[in-house]
Amino acid sequence: MDKMANDSLDKQNETLLEGRLTTVTFSPSECIAWLTVLCTIGIAILTVNSLAFIVYLKDPHVRKRSMYLVISLAVADMFVGGVSLSIRVFNSGRSCSLWEYYLSPAGDSMLIAVLLLFPVASVTNLAVISLERMHATFRPFKHRLLKKWIFGASVGFVWLTAVLNSACMYVYVLFKLGGVWEFYSHLSLFVCCFSIIVISYMSIVAKMYCGTHPHHNGAVSRERKLTKTLFIVTAVSLAFLLPYTLSFFLVFSKRTYYSFSSQTIHLHFFSTSLAYANSLVNPIFYAYRIPEFKRAISSFLGCTPRAQVFPQNDS
Repeated sequence: MDKMANDSLDKQNETLLEGRLTTVTFSPSECIAWLTVLCTIGIAILTVNSLAFIVYLKDPHVRKRSMYLVISLAVADMFVGGVSLSIRVFNSGRSCSLWEYYLSPAGDSMLIAVLLLFPVASVTNLAVISLERMHATFRPFKHRLLKKWIFGASVGFVWLTAVLNSACMYVYVLFKLGGVWEFYSHLSLFVCCFSIIVISYMSIVAKMYCGTHPHHNGAVSRERKLTKTLFIVTAVSLAFLLPYTLSFFLVFSKRTYYSFSSQTIHLHFFSTSLAYANSLVNPIFYAYRIPEFKRAISSFLGCTPRAQVFPQNDS
């Protein structure tokens, strides 16, 4: 009898590790409602970030070295909506028994790895942006002398970190090397990025409002405005991501590890929707706060004549 109980718990553990909640007290109609919300968010994320990426590619006035990491963030967010959310909906539908689809252990492990790849790239991108903004704030003139390859290398570091994390998760889940703790190790990367972001922007705020204020030329003033814009974007992102991080620990805590109440599952879906919506707000803030980006989008959509777009020097 004990062996049967242990086998049942092991099976449930395996289901949790594959990213699918056991929704015993969750009705199919409730699941469909949440999947509809996730699909709507995914379509909106894919549409808005695809538009932003096309604008970056087509308009050289926006495609500056200071925007390389922002472009990388738009790409990551675009795939968050198009790929990661699709996998999330697929796995959630299986857990709700809305459809049945068998995948091999390698296939399920690959789904988890791809699911995590783009959100990790997005959060890591925000952390690297915060470091780049801190350098621009503390060393504004040296920052303008940085070579383009440094910004390209920063983008490469972001994606290499995300790929390595996903590769580790693939190996962990496929061979069951770490149990549930590999997900805690995955979250530790998020905590590390959050810490970098908070420390960087706290330093920036201290420098901008408590330090000396020498005369700034137009280029440095634009850097300060860009820093404020990216600070707002990052603050909103953290506000959207933190509930998901906390609910993750709640779901996988000992109190709720083997049994999920309807309220817990609703909380998990709500925080998950909020976390993915983070990838939707970034381009909206860019369009509102960055004049070049706003003009480029208006021009692309045919709202303003092309002659209204003026270049800015950014070596």
